Amino acid sequence: MKSFSEKTNDAERAASSLFSSGQERPSLPSPEALKEMIASRFSHADDQAWLAPLRFSFSSSHGLSVRLPHELFFRWYALQGKCRLESCLRELFGPLDISYVWPGCDVPLRGIPAGKTSSSPNRPALSFEDFFPGGRNRDVVQLLRRALLLRHSPIFLHGPSGTGKSHLLLAAASELNHTLHGRVRLFSGRDILSLFRLSPELAYSELRSCAAVLIDDLHMLEHSPEIQKHLAAFLDAEQDRDRFFLAAYQTDDQDERGQKLLPMLYDRLCAKLSLGLTEPDLDVRLRFTQTAMEQSGLPESREHALFLARHCLRLRHIRGVLEQVRFCYEQNAVLPDIGELSSLMSRAGAPQPVDTDTILSVVASRYGCTISELTENTKDRRITLPRQIAMYLCRELLGESYPSLGLLFGGKDHSTVMYAIRKIENLKVTNNDMNIQLTELTKQCRNGLPRREN
Repeated sequence: MKSFSEKTNDAERAASSLFSSGQERPSLPSPEALKEMIASRFSHADDQAWLAPLRFSFSSSHGLSVRLPHELFFRWYALQGKCRLESCLRELFGPLDISYVWPGCDVPLRGIPAGKTSSSPNRPALSFEDFFPGGRNRDVVQLLRRALLLRHSPIFLHGPSGTGKSHLLLAAASELNHTLHGRVRLFSGRDILSLFRLSPELAYSELRSCAAVLIDDLHMLEHSPEIQKHLAAFLDAEQDRDRFFLAAYQTDDQDERGQKLLPMLYDRLCAKLSLGLTEPDLDVRLRFTQTAMEQSGLPESREHALFLARHCLRLRHIRGVLEQVRFCYEQNAVLPDIGELSSLMSRAGAPQPVDTDTILSVVASRYGCTISELTENTKDRRITLPRQIAMYLCRELLGESYPSLGLLFGGKDHSTVMYAIRKIENLKVTNNDMNIQLTELTKQCRNGLPRREN
């Protein structure tokens, strides 16, 4: 008969081969052998108190089910040994999905995966090199990468939907995973809500079990002030510890930075580094579209790429439309023409009715002039600033070239157009009133206000 140590060694050898080939397990330790193997690593009497009642069984090729006596025991076990046991199991079995059940438990409670860049095993691993920052967001990405190296914490990343916050969190988690040896967890706002609602003690235990905590979609906590208070308390308790914390928050517009959060949480998030992302400009959208078309096996077409980039402000919308384009191309062996592409965009719910006529109409309505006055080559000082703003918006939203803008605005030289646009760019930075006006005008242009008749 084999001794205890021999059975333990056999079980460990079986465990080490489970995920070596990416295939189904060639052999599995019995529940008794598995229990003995774990017990050998937790020999202290206090550990045996929570370990002894547990029952183990493999539920799938990559899953382990842990049965407990009742829910109250689980709450106590979650504080005593849950994180340590899950870490031990994954050392033995690799990327293992762990779930907990007890009598009366309708839905098994899953353990949070450790050693992954996401709490969802299906989320892709992304890198900073895959991100298209453009001129606007390049400094933000550089600051974030430097902060990861220096371990500045907390970091508060905010911006409108579609600006790449989730991408950057996944990229940050991937880099931290190498330096922190897998002790990185990326939660969604929904994960945080579920954890704290189940048990604040369990939530604190989960958050403290890792060296880096990353939270995506923090705006999901807006209507849960109690959980915001808990998270603020966690940040207070951990401020002197070597724990990295990064959270991403979706704003309704570019000027909002989390004001819907409780001040006590918002202030703590902004205590070290607050980074704001802006929506991708035309150049970024164009490069993204061209790259996505190439990756999808679509033929190169600058006309199609530029049309999509001009009419879809969000990168995920561009990818969704290109998926429909790919289906059409595989069926017909030709790209849909621009009219068909416009129909595909309408069905995808992603068109943005921005064109030069819309921009001119919005600016003329705002400053009490006509479209003709904006586009005529006159020296009326009353029209100078509105015309420069219209040039800036056409360049910013449509990516029109300087020569084409010169032709549009009365045949002006391209150097005159460049001067006008740089002037508005400087005013946007130095003059808060101008910044507010440009933000409002941009929203109106994107909403497609009715064109004004001359």
